[in-house]
Amino acid sequence: MDKLIFQSTVKHGVYMGLGFCAYTTLMWLTKLDSTYLSIGQYLDMAIIVLPLCMILWAIKFAKDAFQISMLQRFVVAIWVAAISTFIYNPFLYLYHHVINPNWFNAVLALKETELRVANSSQELITSTLQKMQVANQAQSGMFRLSAVIPSVIVLPILITLVSFIFIRQKPKQQ
Repeated sequence: MDKLIFQSTVKHGVYMGLGFCAYTTLMWLTKLDSTYLSIGQYLDMAIIVLPLCMILWAIKFAKDAFQISMLQRFVVAIWVAAISTFIYNPFLYLYHHVINPNWFNAVLALKETELRVANSSQELITSTLQKMQVANQAQSGMFRLSAVIPSVIVLPILITLVSFIFIRQKPKQQ
């Protein structure tokens, strides 16, 4: 039983990690992460559907195959997210440092345009852009460790809580 759940969890985690890699590559190839960032930022919000679907799918599989406990639901969700992170973070490092090392310049240009359209002062624009650069350097220096807690713990726990609404245990047969 545990082996089948483990294999399913690994499979779903690999699919999710590869899905994130494909998404990032697609954003780069279509220039939605640079030239068309104002459009791409909406797809960045929509990508939450991928972990939602993959984690719910993994929980449903485990529930359909076995009577899993509440705790096991959380474990399945966290493992799917952790496996995905082990695949996606090295790819993201490669993307940010080799494939598209100037990606952040597009983010800064979009923010500068937004501030200029809002008639912000030059001092505010300069200050905001400098703060964004400092934050980006600090985060890339930690190799996205700051993203591990939200993506591997918080989001999977929230999705698991949602799973209690949509994926119910069948009563045991007598």
